[in-house]
Amino acid sequence: MPERSAHVPHLIVPALREMPGPRRWPVVGDPAALGGTRDLITFYESYWRRYGDVYRVPMLGSSMIIITHPDAIKHVLWSNRQNYYKGDVYKGARRIMGDSLLTLEGDSWKERRSLEQPAFHRQSIQRLSEQMAASGAGFFTSLAQRAHGGAIRVDAHREMVKLTLDVVVRALFGQVIESSAVSYDTLSEALEIVSESANRFHLPEWLPTAHNRKVRDTLAKLDRTMFEFIDHVRAQDEGDTLLAMLVRARDAQGAPLPNRAIRDEVMTMFIAGHETTALTLTWLFTLLEGRADVVTRMREEVDGVLGAREPTFQDLPQLTYVRQVIDETLRLRPPAPLLARNTLANDVIGGYPIRAGEVVMPFLWATHRHPDFWSEPSRFDPDRFHHDRADKRQSYSYVPFSAGPRACIGNMFSLVETTILLAQLMQRFDLTVSPSAHVKPIAMVTARPSAPVYVELRPRAR
Repeated sequence: MPERSAHVPHLIVPALREMPGPRRWPVVGDPAALGGTRDLITFYESYWRRYGDVYRVPMLGSSMIIITHPDAIKHVLWSNRQNYYKGDVYKGARRIMGDSLLTLEGDSWKERRSLEQPAFHRQSIQRLSEQMAASGAGFFTSLAQRAHGGAIRVDAHREMVKLTLDVVVRALFGQVIESSAVSYDTLSEALEIVSESANRFHLPEWLPTAHNRKVRDTLAKLDRTMFEFIDHVRAQDEGDTLLAMLVRARDAQGAPLPNRAIRDEVMTMFIAGHETTALTLTWLFTLLEGRADVVTRMREEVDGVLGAREPTFQDLPQLTYVRQVIDETLRLRPPAPLLARNTLANDVIGGYPIRAGEVVMPFLWATHRHPDFWSEPSRFDPDRFHHDRADKRQSYSYVPFSAGPRACIGNMFSLVETTILLAQLMQRFDLTVSPSAHVKPIAMVTARPSAPVYVELRPRAR
């Protein structure tokens, strides 16, 4: 837990308004919350519409405080951020990702952030964009060959996971993985197991359950692979991959990162780097269902800017409508619809008392749909991100990658990757999305589809 400082006064909380929320029952808290953990989005959204922008959900011996108003989000992520930290609520993530940039706090986080920042500068992303385009070109060429001149029906999420995993492998390791004993399928399966574990509530890890044993064995295999990669890069002492940058990084005393710290960062980049982009592309397909107008505008823009050549980093400023489509997808389907913070000291949010030790959860899914800040908030409308309208948007009403100092360091990487891959898809295929109204977002940490999203792809003449 971070130490309390002069910046985080321990307020004596006055008798303010009683926070709304469901009744607390003995022992269980809110019985509905126990079932709601299977679909947090629907559960918390229904309570938001009933109780408003700040409400409390009793759960067993504690409670969750859900906030949705942009002013409250700003208070937690920026104005009084010293009071809100990643404590026990990140226990599941720490089990998988260790002490990484995602989970560290205080000075350790600041030092790690400064070490990694150069890897995500504009120049680094520009160089990595060439690998993104190479991955996309190879993947979509393979898909077209599988179509045998006709159409091919694919499970969009499964295919997008394969594609984005190839992107992150190239960015992290370059060609190292090709000479290892680990196949993409094996790596993908292992990452799926540990990602799913980080995304769910489960029994304590020390219990000898089948799930815990599976996660423990999978992590051990992944660790062996990661350390092999790290040793290989240390021995070569060359390259401009993300892993090579981590290996060459030095702290303020000139010391390199230990292998365990590099492993934790690599694991975090693996999980966050491929899953969030894959999910964005998957949900984008569902939003394009029945929207031939949007598909046509994207295709016309891509054809006009690129023709038949592959997209480059320099092309991105001209792909404005493609970017608007991505931004609108991120509004309606944010990668992390819920954040969580432990509270260090007493505070007040929206006129309601917040007590030390409570868990506060910014509910970005609702923030992005707040009717006070978005017209027709449930409608898929990429034009709302046209620069003439985006400039009028209220601060913190749109925070798909979180905000403040703890905003995702890889947000530019993800946006560049998504734009390049979507442009390549538009160049190569006509698409038809199968009816997907039954596909619901199921969220723990990320919002995954409840069922396969099927898309028919028909190669275009190039």
